[in-house]
Amino acid sequence: MTVSDDMMTPHPPPNLKYVKVRPTGVSILSILLGLESLFFIIAGVGILGLGALLGPIGVSVGIIIGSFLILLGIIGLVIARGLWKGREWARTIAIAFTIIILAFSILGAIILEPSILGALISIIILWYLYRPQVRAFYV
Repeated sequence: MTVSDDMMTPHPPPNLKYVKVRPTGVSILSILLGLESLFFIIAGVGILGLGALLGPIGVSVGIIIGSFLILLGIIGLVIARGLWKGREWARTIAIAFTIIILAFSILGAIILEPSILGALISIIILWYLYRPQVRAFYV
């Protein structure tokens, strides 16, 4: 009796599921982005309320700025959840936003004050999101 090659090849059990391990830095970035987004929402609600105390012009400005901050907060929460769950679209959007923030940080350092802290943080985030093990998590 001969044994075929197919019988000798190990096959995983049918109920075995591949589990991706989230890098610690991704967890930290997701949590920080989520907290920042919650602060944006709280600030937006506060500005909406403050605008109501400042009369008709304050109401208009409060609605515009408050709504914008709340929208940014909601978008940030969606991106934070996507980063946490390993979604490639969230990584792509996070990279795009980080590049925009980096550009504004550099522009602000040139025009306003000679502080490059925001630019350095953005560079570190970009470097981290392009590391091989982080990229592999989002595949």
